[in-house]
Amino acid sequence: MILYRGEIHNTKEQNRLLDGLEEIITEVLQRPAPTAETVIAACDGLARRVLSGEFDGIIAALGLDRRFTLAQAAAAANLLRRDSLEFKLNLELGPDWAGAKTVTPPHSGLTLTKEVLPLGVLFHIAAGNVDGLPAYSAVEGLLTGNVNILKLPQADGGLSVLLLHALTQAAPELADYLYVFDTPSDDLPAMQKMAAMADGIVVWGGEGAVSAVRGLAPTGCRLIEWGHKLSFAYVTPKGETPEALYALAAHIADTRQLLCSSCQVIFLDTEDREEVRAFCRRFLPALEEAMAAGAPLDDGSAAQVTLAQYEQRLESITAPGPEVFYGKGCSITMGEDGELELSLQFGNPLVKALPRGQLPVVLRRHKGVLQTAGLICAPEEREELAMALLRAGVVRVTGPGDMSRTTCGDAHDGDYPLRRYTRVTER
Repeated sequence: MILYRGEIHNTKEQNRLLDGLEEIITEVLQRPAPTAETVIAACDGLARRVLSGEFDGIIAALGLDRRFTLAQAAAAANLLRRDSLEFKLNLELGPDWAGAKTVTPPHSGLTLTKEVLPLGVLFHIAAGNVDGLPAYSAVEGLLTGNVNILKLPQADGGLSVLLLHALTQAAPELADYLYVFDTPSDDLPAMQKMAAMADGIVVWGGEGAVSAVRGLAPTGCRLIEWGHKLSFAYVTPKGETPEALYALAAHIADTRQLLCSSCQVIFLDTEDREEVRAFCRRFLPALEEAMAAGAPLDDGSAAQVTLAQYEQRLESITAPGPEVFYGKGCSITMGEDGELELSLQFGNPLVKALPRGQLPVVLRRHKGVLQTAGLICAPEEREELAMALLRAGVVRVTGPGDMSRTTCGDAHDGDYPLRRYTRVTER
């Protein structure tokens, strides 16, 4: 499906619609952009409709109910409520960001008018690992007055078109600022047309996706990368409790380790491999319990994990490999080094030794991909360890169960998106 000027179109009409889009956008950019209040009012109304259950049946009919539960829908809707969006704007851009400001710089003898304006046209290339994220990315662009072209991920399932169409129905003045296409990533001619119209390209994805987008970006286009990151837990002997371990296990089970904030590796503050082995044995029952309490894996994901584990076992026959602790519906791999890496995911974390004194050196080797650290330690250790992690490049330090929490005003990978989607002008 395609959303174009507030109307739903068939995917087959993509090329015809794209051919006329530059002319439309040029005319739209000559008008005053919709105010943040217009966007906030429309989003708040949509959030209340979602929270009232109006969309429950539609979400279930889209086939997303196994991944996008109604509780998750409610949490996402809260991010669109008035108080959330007002908080976000004030935090990221400041309470007096909108409107022209007259300033007199010292020693200049000049009086200037400065104003924060939209970047212009944002081309959002969304990822499919979080349901509803593509629509929220477009809302961030709307809040700052931008025209938004959104390329949906294959896994979206129609949710973003549903939400954004409802938004344009509530506020028709937003229709000319939203264009949503379900273009496949291998349709390079269409992608190039969208990129050519953009003042900024917002790309959610790994290095491969970012590299591909760099080739599409026209000269001078701002490339705004929200790339795939890696997150981990750090456990000290003083901080380990059964409650903390279960909270970490529940986080792994709930997120399936598919998010940038999902725990991939559990680092232990030790040099002793026997302590690592003993931890794996202690943690496995908690992980089994958490995985059993969650929704079962879909067939494709289950097959992916089974194949990876089978391959792992075959390789261990011909060459010694890492020790693996297999549980029901999960496993724990005892790593042989202290490096951060992607796990098998879907309830299959790695556990490695990493004494706190080695944290800065090891984490700096991965400085480009660090995101969240879930810290399990004694209260008296927390400040010192948190600052060591942050200084090494980690963006966020949380408790073990909060690694993937989402609140309004969250930074994206250590940066506020609304600042990236605007420009400071002078006249």
